[in-house]
Amino acid sequence: MMRESCNIAAALALLTLSVTAFAHNDGHSAAKSGEVAEKVSPSTGQNLYNEFRNPPKAARPRVWWHWMNGNITKDGIRKDLLWMHKTGVAGFHNFDAGLETPQIVGKRLTYMTPEWKDAFRYAINFADSLDMEMTIASSPGWSETGGPWVKDEDAMKKLVWRQIEVVGGKSLSVRLPEGFDVTGPFMDFSESFDGISQVFLKKKFYRDIAVVGVRLCDSDINIRNLGPNVTSSGCKVTGKELLNHITGDSVGDYLDITPDRNGQCWIQYEFSEPLTIKSVVISELRKDAGQFSHTKELLYSDDGVSFKAIPLSYQASPQRTYAIPATTAKYFRFNLKDNGGKKDCAFGVSQFALSTVTRIQLAGDKAGNSFYRLLWMEDTPHSTEAARLEDVVDLTPYVKDGELNWNAPEGNWRIFRFGYSLTGKTNHPASPEATGLEVDKLDPKAITEYFRNYLQTYIDASGGKLGKGGIEYLLTDSFEAGAQTWTVNMPAEFKARKGYDLLRWMPALTGMVLNSTEETERFLFDWRRTIGDMITEYHYDLQNEILKPYGMKRYTESHENYRANLSDGMDCKRYAEIPMSAFWMDYKKGNIFNPRFEADIRESASVAHIYGQNIAAAESFTTDGYRDGAWVFSPAVLKPTADAAMAAGLNRFVIHTSPHQPVDDKVPGLGLGKYGQWFDRHQTWADQARAWTDYLSRSCHMLQQGCFVADVAYYYGEDNNATGIMLKKVPALPHGYNYDYFNPSVIRDLAKAENGMLTVPTGMRYRVLMLDSNVRHMSIDILRKIKEFADAGVVICGSKPLKLASNTGGDEDEFKALVNDIWNSGRKNVSAGVDAAKVLTSIGLKPDFSIVSGNGKDIKFVHRTLPYGEIYWVTNLSKEDRNITASFKTSGKKPVIWHAEDASTEPVSYEFADGRTNVTMSLARHQSVFVVLTEDTDVAKVVLPQVSSQTLSEIDTPWTVSFQPGRGAPESATFDKLASLTESSVFGIKYFSGAATYSNTFRLKKKEIKDQDAVILDLGDVKDLAEVTVNGRNLGVYWNAPFKVDITDAVRGGTNTIEIKVVNMWHNRLVGDVQPDATETITYTQMEFFKPDEPLLPAGLLGPVKVTGIK
Repeated sequence: MMRESCNIAAALALLTLSVTAFAHNDGHSAAKSGEVAEKVSPSTGQNLYNEFRNPPKAARPRVWWHWMNGNITKDGIRKDLLWMHKTGVAGFHNFDAGLETPQIVGKRLTYMTPEWKDAFRYAINFADSLDMEMTIASSPGWSETGGPWVKDEDAMKKLVWRQIEVVGGKSLSVRLPEGFDVTGPFMDFSESFDGISQVFLKKKFYRDIAVVGVRLCDSDINIRNLGPNVTSSGCKVTGKELLNHITGDSVGDYLDITPDRNGQCWIQYEFSEPLTIKSVVISELRKDAGQFSHTKELLYSDDGVSFKAIPLSYQASPQRTYAIPATTAKYFRFNLKDNGGKKDCAFGVSQFALSTVTRIQLAGDKAGNSFYRLLWMEDTPHSTEAARLEDVVDLTPYVKDGELNWNAPEGNWRIFRFGYSLTGKTNHPASPEATGLEVDKLDPKAITEYFRNYLQTYIDASGGKLGKGGIEYLLTDSFEAGAQTWTVNMPAEFKARKGYDLLRWMPALTGMVLNSTEETERFLFDWRRTIGDMITEYHYDLQNEILKPYGMKRYTESHENYRANLSDGMDCKRYAEIPMSAFWMDYKKGNIFNPRFEADIRESASVAHIYGQNIAAAESFTTDGYRDGAWVFSPAVLKPTADAAMAAGLNRFVIHTSPHQPVDDKVPGLGLGKYGQWFDRHQTWADQARAWTDYLSRSCHMLQQGCFVADVAYYYGEDNNATGIMLKKVPALPHGYNYDYFNPSVIRDLAKAENGMLTVPTGMRYRVLMLDSNVRHMSIDILRKIKEFADAGVVICGSKPLKLASNTGGDEDEFKALVNDIWNSGRKNVSAGVDAAKVLTSIGLKPDFSIVSGNGKDIKFVHRTLPYGEIYWVTNLSKEDRNITASFKTSGKKPVIWHAEDASTEPVSYEFADGRTNVTMSLARHQSVFVVLTEDTDVAKVVLPQVSSQTLSEIDTPWTVSFQPGRGAPESATFDKLASLTESSVFGIKYFSGAATYSNTFRLKKKEIKDQDAVILDLGDVKDLAEVTVNGRNLGVYWNAPFKVDITDAVRGGTNTIEIKVVNMWHNRLVGDVQPDATETITYTQMEFFKPDEPLLPAGLLGPVKVTGIK
């Protein structure tokens, strides 16, 4: 794509410039924001622009290439790859996917059959001949590491337990309840809406771990022994049977409760005397919706008539534990109400158990059964009214064949039978033949065996082409395998990592408090960290060792846009060759970028900056066709989202997705179920797509140069990850400062203090360490490092931690002493409760980038520093044009604007002042530019003259329009005036999708042309892309407003002919094909996205079209 600025710039270079001599200041480089160390850049000053024009492979996008449910042909493979290569796509990530895709080929090629392998080998060899980078997913489907070869004993496991209460002081012979052998995410909960195949839900698997006894404190009363009257508003089970059911172990055995006509129902305890309750355990769901998202409340009353409510917060676990303020009443009622007020909804309740002692708030989540991202906000209230750790006894030696024979000491005892069963999670969404159990993520032997089996199949399928010249990378997509809370070696792992025995603390995993709530919370932190670190080391880090003999490396996603497991996302990506994230479109909501994805991109970028990969990739432009629209995404629609992703740190796009198209007679063809993008050779603008990928590639090439510049290291704390904490927010930094995330591993193992700044081995240097509000609980080793930084003069901004996080590494006395030393001893470099803006101002750290004049809202930047200069990327993410003067923290270098759309360059007015460079810029809505400062200059001020334009010709004569054959439109038509094709009364034109070529002529005099510095063809509005030819000369593809074409070198005196090939989206014809009066069906998709009343999108050349002269 070209811009009018190319010839304008040449014209301006001939004009007289107002300049002022500048006395060069050799010290300007010392003012670089962030003080990053210089790093050898891939491009030298001499070839930077040449590579900007023609970006190298490293900068070009990759695509996800889904092979859908065996719909595969060699002809389609060849055409797909040729199109990718022609379009500027540098490689693909291959997936086998199912999603119940219908068969559209003569014969399905089933995954890993000889026929499938033959097609795959053909793809690998042909792609190698095109020098394409090749990657395979880490399992069939997209998540995560599983397949039909995974044995039950090597699959993901969960901790389960049964419990009984006995009275001691005598010899006991007790038959223990059978362990839960149910496959499912938690205990005996096995609802299929969790995403588990019904086939695998039928599996029965159980192994014992240990039997543990706990002597209860005197106030821990068994509610059943009090004989309460239990009633409900709509349950057929009543009385003692109902009491025993809702106070039992089962989470998955739901009792149906019918709501009343207001959509409400309840279960109620009535005690003979007032009773003080301190916690409640609830397991329920709305069965018709397979979810927990409805209103629930705990009510209490003295008379059974007038009730007060105790709010119940959100919890993610199927079993939810609430530590409530001590509440004394005769009546306790659990009330359920459907959010939508439906009268015919179906509720199920399996547990509503009251407790007279405090249990752990969010016990299910804190034990790792789910991943609630705000655990730190819900501490359990202080209590020491609990069982003592010394009263926890290992009873396993006293059990044989499920029978406990034990001489029990005095007291009331709770006996736990701990075991493990399968979570049942499967790799998905694979074809049926490639679906199996997810491998145990905590077992290095199982994971190693999994990958060896998996990679062996690809050695055979590829003809031995793993590594360079073949399959070079393994991709782990977003983690969607759910929770895992056990593995065979767990006790030894916990002891090795945390230094104390797991067994005595296991009752705390059921929600019990041992010793005190604080000690128990710290144990649960250690438990979660153990699981998280094992996932990091065995599921992610170990891949490097496994892949190395094959000559392979890895792309790695982790949590995506929430907290997906107990690992830290930065740790998962730290040793990946390419740390990777994901972002989705938010089209129908009108949002440029969903902030939920910014943290994931920033996380990957931070890893790349800190660990040295330099590349931060992302699964890009993913969309839900039903929610956000299908086949509606033009490059112009995608661009603002792409720019927002680059502002967050992205510098390699991996487009989601380019599904394999096995045949040519079904268009637009197959997709990844309901998920887009639909970036493939059947896209309407497939022939014009190179202009779009060139924009992405040029942008990424520049953003890969040199080193990233950041002033702030943003520490988000322990026991969470960036995407969990930053779900709907970004760090509260003032405009003009950039940052990287720090996690505990970076603080503990990499960061050092030098000259009052934080440094990491890659050379990144940060002036300020900011602490997120999540940093309320802190481990001693982290606190010691922060003291080390504070002692070395590092500026630290953030509130002091409130509680010791772990039972290891140090005690509460050391914790309090360190906190007081850092925050309460009058250190000038440590600020608590002070916002970042005040801190940055107080230390005299000026913004790296600022707006001197004009509206800077929604203008973002990225700064890369080179050995020979600076690159700033500036993007206007607003929907308004902006005229600004921007200030850059460098001086002595001539600023030049580079446009990634067409590789044109543009001079700018600028001035050096106070060691900075102030640049006058005009940014159209959603426009992005590079400000390149690499050329030394002694010219301190440049003011460019005003550019004037005049209309030379208005092209308002009738247009001849020819339509792409086979798309339902007539061969051609004449339009007296330009308007959207959707306004036509001709069905085939109204619903047309494809390429429509507009032809016309205009006349200019030779003198008119000669008098101009540039001649511009202004197309007005275009929906959606335009390929322009003037006098037989192809002037390129224009995909983004303003649609202004520099025709200076193509125009001539006299009559000039123009052809404008305009391509719109598939959307309109897809809507047309479902109209009641449609006489032919042009399109094919496997999903029914469209209804007859779906609004059409403007289409075609809308104009007005005119020729203007620039002076």
